[in-house]
Amino acid sequence: MGFESSNMKERLLLIILLTFSCNTMAEWVEYSTRANGDIFFFDNARVEKSGDLVTVWNRVRYKTSVMGASSYQSLMRIDCSEYSETTLQRTFYSDENWTMPAMATDTRAKPEVTINARSATEGLANMLCKEWLDHDPGRL
Repeated sequence: MGFESSNMKERLLLIILLTFSCNTMAEWVEYSTRANGDIFFFDNARVEKSGDLVTVWNRVRYKTSVMGASSYQSLMRIDCSEYSETTLQRTFYSDENWTMPAMATDTRAKPEVTINARSATEGLANMLCKEWLDHDPGRL
């Protein structure tokens, strides 16, 4: 009886761990491939919306190394009403799978900038701000 009880506890623990780990896993969705071969992703599981603001994790896999970096990850805030973006933090990686930081994460927020037309960020903002844009069709 002691063995069965221990085995049951192990199974229950495994189920709990798998449940929580699956819920915290990222859902990286490709949203743009540029003419130069760079591929852009966002984490659909961690998109946070508050009023006109959307906070989202963003990744880029560079086709060719950019100053020694093969990939990039950032946390950005998109302002749907101003159609602008602010990078809240960013990390460059020396590998293409976001596992080996090329330098320490820069946690200083960058100045807010207008989202460039036809940029990857414009495509992301159009997707994430869709609800807001639907209420203000004159925006675009």
